[in-house]
Amino acid sequence: MIRSRTFVFGFMICPFWTPSMNVPDDLVELGRIGEPYGLKGWINVLPSSEEPDVLLKSKQWWVSRLPSSEGAVVRRAAQPKFEDLVFEPFRVLQSKPHSSRIVAHLEGIEQPELAAQFKGRRVYVSRARFPAPTEGEYYWVDLVGCLVTNLEGRVLGTVAQVVDHGAHPILSVKSDAEQEMLIPFVAAYVVNVDTQAKQIQADWQEDY
Repeated sequence: MIRSRTFVFGFMICPFWTPSMNVPDDLVELGRIGEPYGLKGWINVLPSSEEPDVLLKSKQWWVSRLPSSEGAVVRRAAQPKFEDLVFEPFRVLQSKPHSSRIVAHLEGIEQPELAAQFKGRRVYVSRARFPAPTEGEYYWVDLVGCLVTNLEGRVLGTVAQVVDHGAHPILSVKSDAEQEMLIPFVAAYVVNVDTQAKQIQADWQEDY
């Protein structure tokens, strides 16, 4: 989430959808599972940002895995493609922050040996289940794809990604000619954001 044009939450949207599995078509990757936590089957999750509110508030997580004829997790050296993944829903019984991570108890995972099999798998949440942002707050996934125009109405391009610059986020805007503009996502330059219309107005020029 981005609050008052300050970067808080970043993630990658997943385009993969298998209708027969009733997998939502708006899954967003929010974390990666690490080592088991404790002796009762809890898992450690490294969030994709420093603001894990969505993971903590969601009661359903989708966990990815690679398909296997034996149902086991298949590990590869390279990051698998989305179309190679299978998504399994889990009900979140409990979750809480723990240092820079989240620890959670998922339904059906009661032993640390079973929790260990989930190491390296990714956690997703449906965008439709995100808490509604308050005024001045924006989710990164909602900014990607927005058309950016300047105060004169000239089209600058489309937001390709949002980059965490530390002090503030930066919009990576690509023009039709594939030229990149980096616009700080701060009030001094970003005048208006309409995620519903997928439009952003910025006080910016092409030659900046």
